[in-house]
Amino acid sequence: MLKIIGCILILIGTTTVGFKYAERFNKRVKELYELERAVLQLQNEIVYTHTPLPEILYNVANKTIAPINEIFKNISEILYLNQVNDVNEAFVKIFLEYKSALNLKKEDIDVVLDMSKMLGESDVDSHKRIFSLTMQNLSRQIKTAEDSMKKSVKMYRYLGFSLGAAVVIMLI
Repeated sequence: MLKIIGCILILIGTTTVGFKYAERFNKRVKELYELERAVLQLQNEIVYTHTPLPEILYNVANKTIAPINEIFKNISEILYLNQVNDVNEAFVKIFLEYKSALNLKKEDIDVVLDMSKMLGESDVDSHKRIFSLTMQNLSRQIKTAEDSMKKSVKMYRYLGFSLGAAVVIMLI
């Protein structure tokens, strides 16, 4: 009886690990969509309202969900407090702090960091071009993430179960 309970626990544990690992792919896609939405809101505020950048970033933070909203809120705060020399430095600092909390890859973050290099330093037309390029790059990253998700989610779920089943078979 104890052996059966142990086998069931092993199977449940490895299956859970497989599902948890697969969930990271889903979260990456969700975070990329939220990042795309945040960039679109940032574009609209910069192009149409002419509000100061720290205030715009704070407004974007209020319209997005975690963890993306926390990133924009913290960038806004350090810009308000003049703790950095430029906008790009603020983005780099905060994205480095939140790197472990995000499911984004380095390439995903680089798209936003490339955009941040030009924020607040050019005219409205230049900002429009920067945002257009950023949205294209984010769309490409989303497509890549979705393709990866489609391939990997099932694989890791089955792999977790299969590994558990293999261990159970070896124990029996």
